Amino acid sequence: MKKGLNKPLRKGYTTGACAAAAAKAAAMLLLKEQGLRVKGQKTPTFVEIPFPDGSRVKFKIHKSEIIKRNSRIIASASVIKDAGDDPDITNGAEIAAEATLGSRVKGEGARRKIDLPHALCPMPFIQIKGGKGVGVVTKPGLAVPIGQPAINPVPMKMIREAVEEAITTGSRVKGQGSRRKIDLPHAPCPMPLLEITISVPKGKELAKKTLNSRLGIIGGISILGTTGIVEPMSVDAYTETISLGIDMAVAAGLNEIVFTPGRNSEKYAEEILRLKEDAFVQMGDYAGFAFKAAVKKGIKKIYVVGQLGKMAKIADGNFKTHVRNSSLSLSHIAKWAEEWGYDKAISKSIKQSNTARQVSDFFEERGDKKFFESIGNRVIEKIKGLLKKDIGIRCIILSSNGAVMADVK
Repeated sequence: MKKGLNKPLRKGYTTGACAAAAAKAAAMLLLKEQGLRVKGQKTPTFVEIPFPDGSRVKFKIHKSEIIKRNSRIIASASVIKDAGDDPDITNGAEIAAEATLGSRVKGEGARRKIDLPHALCPMPFIQIKGGKGVGVVTKPGLAVPIGQPAINPVPMKMIREAVEEAITTGSRVKGQGSRRKIDLPHAPCPMPLLEITISVPKGKELAKKTLNSRLGIIGGISILGTTGIVEPMSVDAYTETISLGIDMAVAAGLNEIVFTPGRNSEKYAEEILRLKEDAFVQMGDYAGFAFKAAVKKGIKKIYVVGQLGKMAKIADGNFKTHVRNSSLSLSHIAKWAEEWGYDKAISKSIKQSNTARQVSDFFEERGDKKFFESIGNRVIEKIKGLLKKDIGIRCIILSSNGAVMADVK
């Protein structure tokens, strides 16, 4: 992507990545306070964390401190989010984490045990919680269950892995070789618990600028991210990237293009279609631009692959699919369902759904691919209407887990 003529747009980091870095710093600080020798600075000023793609990124720690609250020792650390050149409302927000030792509750087996080869006492189970400024999910249809903090699955995994790294580097104690029991005031060895609480001090105010309340996320923002990276959303930069992707396909001698909203759907599309790498182009939220550019550059066949939310927007005639430009009306989908022969009970269920994902899950659980195929046919109809040209179009609609729910031509 380019900013102006030569300067590339800066990528940024997601709230999930920032939360993971803050959590690792807090865990390191707590372990140092407990007398463990932890690799790195006495008070962490930078921490490095793993990303989902296997890379590693170093984050600057904004502030860190030890707090004593109700006789408990709490380590706190925070990171200031840098969204790069993306106009993200959370850019500059402080993402914080607290780490403290607690008592593990009997029966909570979902808290995974971490084995430390150099410590006599097994290290803690990790519990990740939402604090001030992190929203709580109150409606179905999201990737997080009702009642849980709005920390999406990938950020949750990143936080856990970052904290595990802090623990595994804190297994030795200075002057006592490689064996020392860790003193846990609230839990007898060997069942300790490490509590990590993620917070966003101004999250409640920031949430007012999002659609969280409509989605049923109350009290703060969501901790998001699928890759850890924020891609700049400048229109000129993104459309230029789409054009370059199409040009590369043409230069490679291809006459067909696979458009996907993002990297996750692109990975599924690569597995399904097995085409050359140059055939895959991420269109982001600029579907209309992508389709028109492909035709102008001589592409003969367009594949469009994605989950129900983006596909339904296109089916509704919205070719700029970002929430800033268009919103998905579930009442429209309910109306289509009636036109396709579904009864009013199903139509009502669609209207009462919270998200397109909830609608998708509903029909997937029914094993009903007719619904998805009907959406796919409508997508093809709308694209052909936009292009006003007879061109081969194939629409593949995926479930939230990447299963093919429709493949129509």
